[in-house]
Amino acid sequence: NPKVITKIEQALRKEIKKELQKAIEHAQKDKADIFGFGEVVHRTRPNQWKKLEPEWSNLYFPKLNVDIIVEAYVRRAGLRNKSFLSGIKENQK
Repeated sequence: NPKVITKIEQALRKEIKKELQKAIEHAQKDKADIFGFGEVVHRTRPNQWKKLEPEWSNLYFPKLNVDIIVEAYVRRAGLRNKSFLSGIKENQK
């Protein structure tokens, strides 16, 4: 049903965005630019990066506002004839 797939896609987008926001907030709290935002500034605006670099981790990165746009699509919806859990149960006997 296309309506169900649309709802699944919306829920998936929402959940991914929430997880990304939590990860970014955690990285900012730890002052660890693990996503490479500083590298993007360095590549796109090298002159400004020279000024920002000394305080990037302590001052600029923790206060950085990040816009997250998630695109998620269900490409193939299919049903399995046999659950993978049944195979695990059979192997345990």
